[in-house]
Amino acid sequence: MPSKSRRRPVATDRRFRKQAKLADHGPPERWQHSGRLLHATEKYGVLAARATEEHVIDILVLRGVLDSGQSAAAFKFKLDYQRAALAEHTTGGYNPVRVDVDRFFGRRDRNDFEEAAYQRWRNAVRQLGARLSPSVITVACYDMLPLPREIALLQQGLEKLVSWYRLPKKSS
Repeated sequence: MPSKSRRRPVATDRRFRKQAKLADHGPPERWQHSGRLLHATEKYGVLAARATEEHVIDILVLRGVLDSGQSAAAFKFKLDYQRAALAEHTTGGYNPVRVDVDRFFGRRDRNDFEEAAYQRWRNAVRQLGARLSPSVITVACYDMLPLPREIALLQQGLEKLVSWYRLPKKSS
């Protein structure tokens, strides 16, 4: 009986393999915890690598929990959160005694662009209400997986954001 070859199958079109090797993959740490997809860019023949699981929202879309309209609303909500500079800033210091630290420095001194993003984000939170906003903020802004009991609240909140942002309703 002939032995089986341990060689991997080879694609018939070798041009694609050459282009895939030349694609911009970024640093190797980028792909430690995620898969990657190659897609064509605007330049002819140039491929770019994209992570399949960049954010918790991507994972929820891949699992079928969220559709693409809900994910678009979540990313728009997160973008306003980031543009408003609401995320905690971690800075290092060598002084063991920190008496003169102003903990609210980033919240007081916003420029006009950040203030407009903050007002959009606050209006979206008001639209969600007290019942739906904690689950949406936890997933979209803090990048944490929702608890199983929060999935329905997350879906309802993101549907509210889809209509509030006037995004087209999409399916998965």
